[in-house]
Amino acid sequence: MRRRSIFAITCLLGLAHGVYGGDSSNAFPSNLCWRSLTPDTGNQDIGLAITELALASNGSGETWLSWQENAPRILRWLNGRWSTISTPVRQGAEEMRYPVLAMGPLGEVILAASANGQDGTTALHIARWSEDTWEWIGTPLISSLAAFTHAHEPSISFGNNGYPVVAWSEERHVKLAGLFVAQWDGSSWQYLGTLSPKGDRYYHAPTVTVSQDKRIWLGWKEGCGSLRIARWDGRAWHDIGLKSLQKLAAGSCSAAQLSLVVDSKGQVWALWIASKKSGESSLALARWNGSTWTPVSTPPTSVGKDATVWSAHMILQKDVPIVAWSQSDATDNHRLYVSEWMAGNQWKPLISGLHLAEGVSDVQSVRIGPGDGQSFFVSWDEIGKDKRRTRLVQAYVCTAGETPASPPKSVVERDTWPSSVDEAAKKIVGELDEDSKARVRLTKNDDLILYYQGWGTGIRNSLGLWRGNEKLLKSCGQGNVVHPDECSMIIIKAVWKQLQEQP
Repeated sequence: MRRRSIFAITCLLGLAHGVYGGDSSNAFPSNLCWRSLTPDTGNQDIGLAITELALASNGSGETWLSWQENAPRILRWLNGRWSTISTPVRQGAEEMRYPVLAMGPLGEVILAASANGQDGTTALHIARWSEDTWEWIGTPLISSLAAFTHAHEPSISFGNNGYPVVAWSEERHVKLAGLFVAQWDGSSWQYLGTLSPKGDRYYHAPTVTVSQDKRIWLGWKEGCGSLRIARWDGRAWHDIGLKSLQKLAAGSCSAAQLSLVVDSKGQVWALWIASKKSGESSLALARWNGSTWTPVSTPPTSVGKDATVWSAHMILQKDVPIVAWSQSDATDNHRLYVSEWMAGNQWKPLISGLHLAEGVSDVQSVRIGPGDGQSFFVSWDEIGKDKRRTRLVQAYVCTAGETPASPPKSVVERDTWPSSVDEAAKKIVGELDEDSKARVRLTKNDDLILYYQGWGTGIRNSLGLWRGNEKLLKSCGQGNVVHPDECSMIIIKAVWKQLQEQP
């Protein structure tokens, strides 16, 4: 998956605001109308690799967004307007980071955020929004205060009583310490056993959900091509359909971004992205029938050169699964798609090919949440020339005489790639703001290597060095194709030289 750089050199081209008309030649069919609720965030850091975007809604028409920029950001959409919500401060804890929000069926809003503590530990702090302020719920969540224990990747769900359930993974000394789940009982957190997944990876992306009969379900990824789903019986965790689930994931090099939902009848749905060794990724969906996991047909995907799925998320609305995902097409753009499951394993397309950034679109970190009635919300991360990246739309049934708006015009990304070092450097210099120019200009030549990881990653991704831009790779090697890592540093030095020569 593409990563971001420190600077704006990975910028895609512009963004219009409001409901978009776009170019009819780039229009895509859609069964629902939509409107942009893109919040007024001001300039965002569009050079970050990831933002950890989270969306929280429950069908009431209210929605919350959170993400990690240079500082935590929390915004609330209510009564047709946005408001900025401050991050809670806890006495004795460092600044909260990586906020994750969830909204319960009774309208309660829960926040999980991490903060550093003593001896290199990182715990999860849970807060509840109450009367326009945050109040802490219990003590921080962490299984052990042993040095260098880090709790991360929280997932939040709710029981019928509105009390939250939180799942997370921990690592200690860069090794997996286990998966953990805690349930709030009204006065304290009750830890529900410990799971010890196999493998040397400690990022297991747990996801937790609670059924109407109060059963707690937990899913996570484990190793290459392995998924696990367990259920709490009140005393211990038990694997549910392990053999059938792993059989469905067989042949997949990686199973990622698991969504787990339970309908009112107790049926459990699991959605994930299955990546093949060839590098292609596709949607995979299964349903628990009480004795085994059975495959369910996935929404038809767009026709493209590779049609690779990059991000996906699933919710239930009125007991019906709705899947949102981003996927590349023949123009190398990543766009948004949403489909609703119908009886007979059929899918109804709701949104097809949506994006909000004009030019090259790169829809990532897709999240979907229920809206009011037949509407729903979809948020994602997409960089635009307006120096914003956090996007939100509300999809709804078109009114009489209304037709779905078309997205803005797209371009083929390969057509934007420079073919020489000089051209690449001029392009980058032209996109840098004055602060970034000054920062690079004041950097010593010997210290440019410091930009290899962040800025260099953005150059390698945005200029196609990993995806077939051989002309630029040859230009970096003066006629011989060089490695993308080497080429990116040559371009950085060329940018630095051009900036030194400017007044």
